[in-house]
Amino acid sequence: MTNVTSNLDLIKAVLLDVDGVMTDGKLHYSARGEEIKSFDVKDGLGIQLLLNAKILVGIISGRNSDALEQRIKDLGIQHIYVSSGDKEKDLQKFLKTTGLRREEVAYIGDDLPDLTAIKMCGFSACPSDACSEVLDAVDHVSSKRGGDGVIREIAELILRSTDRWAPITRRFGSE
Repeated sequence: MTNVTSNLDLIKAVLLDVDGVMTDGKLHYSARGEEIKSFDVKDGLGIQLLLNAKILVGIISGRNSDALEQRIKDLGIQHIYVSSGDKEKDLQKFLKTTGLRREEVAYIGDDLPDLTAIKMCGFSACPSDACSEVLDAVDHVSSKRGGDGVIREIAELILRSTDRWAPITRRFGSE
């Protein structure tokens, strides 16, 4: 269900949870104990589209891993809060660092630790397989499950809400 309001044109930053949003939430380990994560390339493009449109992208995650650090580096994400024990506190740090207001930030999360951040931001979204409390709290529920293009869908929703989508499609040869 979507309860999208005109506040999408205010969005200047998108903050993301990782496990259950950027990934399907499953943890895979190699025989040597290395954590392995799968990321959807459509989400990567969504992040790049946001960054190219001058929308900041950040990570607030309760966990950290070498795989996540590599993906963050590959995507050029600059605002990183990993091993977060308090997502509200890290959101406040992000706001102070960037000088943005809460209304200018979107948050995508999927589980109970994300609820405070979801309620603090100007726009919130979650994957279709988020926990029921999050599904009830967000402005938009994606048609996608975690790790399956959620970020791309929300990025496009934000970019299409203003005049930021047409220049993107023209760049890729669409009229």
